[in-house]
Amino acid sequence: MADELVQEYWLNYKPATQTVRVWIRTTASGWQLVNELPAEKAVCVADMLRNEKPIFWVTGNIALHTREEPPGEEET
Repeated sequence: MADELVQEYWLNYKPATQTVRVWIRTTASGWQLVNELPAEKAVCVADMLRNEKPIFWVTGNIALHTREEPPGEEET
């Protein structure tokens, strides 16, 4: 199980199924499909990828995560 830094991401919305495919690129693994989610659930992942830095991909758990950080002004 290794943490890989996410370098880029790509979101692909499919209107016919109302789902979003979430793709990420890491330096270690290249481009890979993370998941295909219902559009309403993909909003949280899209927000995390756009606004949180750095983001890591955990290969063994198949999960995205941020690092620990103190609460910011808007989070307290």
